[in-house]
Amino acid sequence: MCSCRPLERQGLVVRPAQAPVGRALPTELTARGCRQLKVASAAVRRVEQDMLANLDVSEQDQMRRLLTACIASLTEPPASAT
Repeated sequence: MCSCRPLERQGLVVRPAQAPVGRALPTELTARGCRQLKVASAAVRRVEQDMLANLDVSEQDQMRRLLTACIASLTEPPASAT
C-alpha cells in the first residue's frame, strides 16, 4: 500500500484529517504538486520523443501497440493456461 505522507511533507498533496465518508482520505494535488506533475510529464514526453525518433511511422505504431499489450499484461489478470 502506498503512503502519501512523503508527498504531504513535500507539499505536493493535501488530505483532510478525517474522511468525509467511509475511511478513505481523498488526496488532492497542491499548486506545487500540479507544477511538479507538469514538469515530470514534459520530461516523460521528451523521453518518448527521443525513444521513437529513429523509427518510421509504422514502427512507432507497432511500438505503441506492443507497449499497450505489455501494460495490459501487467494490469489484467493472467489468462489461464490450457
